Amino acid sequence: MAMTKQTIQAKAQGRNGEINFDIDVDGDKLTDVKVTKSSETPAIFNQVFDKLRTSILDAQSFDVDAVSGATIMTSALLDSGKKALANSDVKTSQHKTEVKHQNLNLDVDVAVIGSGAAGLIAACRALSMGKKVVVLEKNGYLGGATILNGSNVVATGSNLAKTLFGSAALNDSPERLFNDITRECRGTNYPMLSHLLTKNIGKAADFIKDFADLTYQKAETQTIEHSVDRQVEMPSESSYELITKVAKAFEAKGGKILLDARVEEIKTENGAPVNLVAEGKHQTTTVKFKSLVLAAGGWGAKDFKEKKTDIPYYGPMTSTGDYFFFNKDLNLASRNLDWYKVYPHGLEVEPGIAKLTTYSTKEASDMGAIFVNKAGKRVVNESAPYTHFRDAIANQKDKVCYIVMDERIWQRFYELMLKYGFTADEVAGFFALDGKKSPVLVKGDLKTVAEKAGIDYDNLAKTVSHYQEIAKSGNDDEFGRDAKFMHPLEGDTYYVIEQKLRFCTTLGGYEVNDQMQLLNADFKPVDNYFAAGEIIGGANGHDSMPSMMNSWSYASGFVAGTSAADNCNNR
Repeated sequence: MAMTKQTIQAKAQGRNGEINFDIDVDGDKLTDVKVTKSSETPAIFNQVFDKLRTSILDAQSFDVDAVSGATIMTSALLDSGKKALANSDVKTSQHKTEVKHQNLNLDVDVAVIGSGAAGLIAACRALSMGKKVVVLEKNGYLGGATILNGSNVVATGSNLAKTLFGSAALNDSPERLFNDITRECRGTNYPMLSHLLTKNIGKAADFIKDFADLTYQKAETQTIEHSVDRQVEMPSESSYELITKVAKAFEAKGGKILLDARVEEIKTENGAPVNLVAEGKHQTTTVKFKSLVLAAGGWGAKDFKEKKTDIPYYGPMTSTGDYFFFNKDLNLASRNLDWYKVYPHGLEVEPGIAKLTTYSTKEASDMGAIFVNKAGKRVVNESAPYTHFRDAIANQKDKVCYIVMDERIWQRFYELMLKYGFTADEVAGFFALDGKKSPVLVKGDLKTVAEKAGIDYDNLAKTVSHYQEIAKSGNDDEFGRDAKFMHPLEGDTYYVIEQKLRFCTTLGGYEVNDQMQLLNADFKPVDNYFAAGEIIGGANGHDSMPSMMNSWSYASGFVAGTSAADNCNNR
């Protein structure tokens, strides 16, 4: 057979649209697989595809395992690859060997369930205290819900804050942050947990910065909900950077991470967890431990699939609340299991599934965009905290509002969309829908955008005309918007972008004490068992401020890791 080099093109259907990829072949050898177009969430897709590509090239075949946690998408890629090779009459010399199911037994000090920020920070903290630590992650990739977020956290009380904000950092304090949390959630927070957050976030931020040699900068957006500038972020602005660097540092310093390790059973002695069993496609792992940290995220996908809420969901479809099953015999106390963190800034990219536009919308508002309903009327002070937007959308019969902006504002909005999880192809696809279905993104003169979006044109024309007047005068006679955020719209080309409510995070969860130790139904601590992150609700109440879910993962992970390590010394 003559050795020939060729590139075979293939396409598969991903969760967010079509994925195009090239298969490089040299004779009967697969030399590379490269993605040329994808609208998938980069932080997950990059990890998943790298893993899949390695498996394909090692086996010289597309007949390999799909990646857990991304089974539908990776199965589609594998099927498409097989068909593309068959259609091109390419037969490779396969190296695939049958993988036998293994049993692995581990004996550690601390086991951590979940590889989001809370789990990794807890693991790093326990490791730094001299403990032998393993992290178990059910998916074939790291990061849980964290990697769908921006990397913003608050740095209250940290050396990091002093470095970045200088003397202005002295204006902040744990007490001030506590008061902001309480005000923003209207007193629905659990004070003990809020104090735990505010007193430990500075220590946690400094700890993980030093442990993983991380770089932070002042957050590009300092949101209005915070009474002082205190938000910081990674240079990439993505939590993917945080997760990958922290995981790398954890393993480099002796920690162990197991992917495709779904915890299915916890075994106890005298009511205290002592070992667990995790299942993967090719491995059953039994872990004996002195301390266990549960940091397995929320259960939003479970409630979404069970239609317990009609709010579009944008979190990982793997947030299925598995712990409600493997913990059932422990009779753990819980609270507020029907609380969701509802945001007003989202595009419904497929029925019931949303993606965030928080940063784009905030910037557009600051530049002078207005927020209207289907009747074409303004509904909110566009520069108010996000809860005002949320309530304004929730008050509409169809639960939809629209941002109206000019070309100048749109360019910035678009720039931030691309920075936070959208692709250029995806956005072009939205405009191609021409307003006929969600998500509605349309451009043109005012009459055109109104008609395409289904907004009352006469009212919208009056609204825009009135806004132009008040923007020039600096006096918002309708909503009292600050004059510094009111800028007349320029030119004759308008953009109208739909905005719907969305949720990713659940805000209730299990009960803990001030050591992040889980409590049973009698409110007694469960020996050896600690928790961190989204599964512990209450610190931020019913309405967490921007950056505060990430901040809770840092602080709660730090405390849980400390307590888990200390517990090992007492056994």
